Parts: sequence; structure tokens; C-alpha cells
Amino acid sequence: MKHHQYLPLAAATLLLAGCGTNLLSRNEEIQVGKEGARGIEQKYRLSTNQADNALVQRIGNRLTSANNLSDWPWTFKVIDDPMVNAVSLPGGPIYVFRGLLDATNRNESELAGIIGHEIAHIEKRHAAKQYSNQVVAGTIISVGTGGSVQTAAQIANLFIQLEYSRGDEYEADSAAIAYMHRAGYDPYGLVRFFEKLMAMQKEGRGNVITNNLRTHPLTSARIERAKAEIARITEAISRDNEALDMIRTE
Repeated sequence: MKHHQYLPLAAATLLLAGCGTNLLSRNEEIQVGKEGARGIEQKYRLSTNQADNALVQRIGNRLTSANNLSDWPWTFKVIDDPMVNAVSLPGGPIYVFRGLLDATNRNESELAGIIGHEIAHIEKRHAAKQYSNQVVAGTIISVGTGGSVQTAAQIANLFIQLEYSRGDEYEADSAAIAYMHRAGYDPYGLVRFFEKLMAMQKEGRGNVITNNLRTHPLTSARIERAKAEIARITEAISRDNEALDMIRTE
């Protein structure tokens, strides 16, 4: 694995300014995720509720297994905090906040939509690309160095506050719908959750960060787009399955 030592801010900025793609190798993404996960677990208290942890882990494992997403060391944990939020880090760590479980009433299809969305951000390497392409609040970059406590906290804050592009959000929506369908979850769970969040926004309730809602709030257009994607993706997967069944019977 290539090791990047701490880079002076000016040098890091110069390096990143000319690059619009992911500079990190897969192993480096995993290391960044581990450092960020340590920072998150220093900042927040993990839930000790066995039922909640089992629920989130079961959904995450079912989604990754059904979609053959075995390239990352996935972890699915619950943070004991009332914020309506979920956070994904490069390389596999995903955190679901207790407030999100409460907002969904622990409905498996709705949670599968959210967790699938966060899985997609990792699988499509959205966060890793942004980590590669920006220096936030004067932080220096450390990858593969083990990371100090301060560095872990900085990386954690970067991903908690990360703002995805609209294109990344749409791609994650589409991927989540496909993941859910293949895993046997109702893809409309994602739509129902979006509708709940939109109602919360209109009422001014909840501290909502997940899905980049601070800068790209949910709209009726995004919800309608998700519905159209459900129809398109489920039909396409059904056609593929029928074709495979025909091949097997020949």
C-alpha cells in the first residue's frame, strides 16, 4: 500500500486542485474509514440496545450479501443519539443514529432504503472522491499513517458534514432501489421515508443531515424520480431474472 505522509496544507491544496477523481487506493479508503470510525466513536456513544444493533446489522448484511458487495469490510453500528441521521465512511463503516430508527418506527423496508443509500455512497466511492479532492477547514491529509486522535476526529467531522452533489445523491438513490429489490425489500420503503422527511422539513422538526438535506432538500420531484426509478429498475431486474431462468432450463 502506498503511504501518504502528512502533507503541508499548501502542498495538499496544490495536489488536490488539479484532480477531479479519487486519489485513494482501495486499501487507503479502508484506512481512512477506520480512522474516521475511530473519531466518530470518540465523538458519539454507540448504542448498547441489542435489538437495534441486530436490526441494523441484519439489514446491512442482507443488502450486501444479496448484491455480492464483498469488496469492503462492512460494519453497521447504531449511535445512541436522537439526531435523524446516517453516516457512511469510505471502506465500509456505516452508522445509523437512534433518531433515524425512531423516525422510521424501525420499519425494515424504510431502513433498508437508507442503509442501501449509504452503502451506495461507499460502493460508488463518492465520499472517497470528495476526501481526495478537498482540504476542509485547514486540515492536513493523513492516509495509512495510523492517524492521531486529532486526525481521527478531523476525518470524522469531515464525513459527518460532507455535502454530496445532486448527481451523487441520485446515483445513490438508484443504487439503493436496486439493492433493495434484489434483497427482497419493498423499494417503496425509500419513498415512504423520503415522504416522512419532507413532512418533517415542512414542519421544521428534526435535525436532519442524512442524504445531504441541508443543501439539497427533498422535493416532490426527487420523490417522483425515485418512483420512476423503482418502476424502471424492478422491471429491468425482472427481465434479467427471466432471461437467466430461460438459460438454465435450456
